[in-house]
Amino acid sequence: MAQTKRMDKMIKKIPRRDILKIYGDLLSVLRSEARNEIIVLTRVQVRINVPFDRLKNYIKELKELGLIEDEMSLKLTEKGKQYLEEYEKILDFMKRMGFIYEYRERISGT
Repeated sequence: MAQTKRMDKMIKKIPRRDILKIYGDLLSVLRSEARNEIIVLTRVQVRINVPFDRLKNYIKELKELGLIEDEMSLKLTEKGKQYLEEYEKILDFMKRMGFIYEYRERISGT
């Protein structure tokens, strides 16, 4: 019983990300991975910490929203770049207000 309570506490410490945060994290990783000749999806998956099946769904959604060119090249469109720019402004504002997304710091440091 005590172990179950301890596990519940550990699980509750992991904050859930909303879809805007996931899209922002994914676009940020795709932008940084674009420097490589080939974007490896498993590396992207590890960097944004999502299961592979969900990553594929998020990529499909980004394509449908016009934020990436296609599901193969994963290049950001102008709209995707604009989303990321505005998203980073929001993160900066939140940081100045005392709300920090720790996971975002990890991505930008790579």
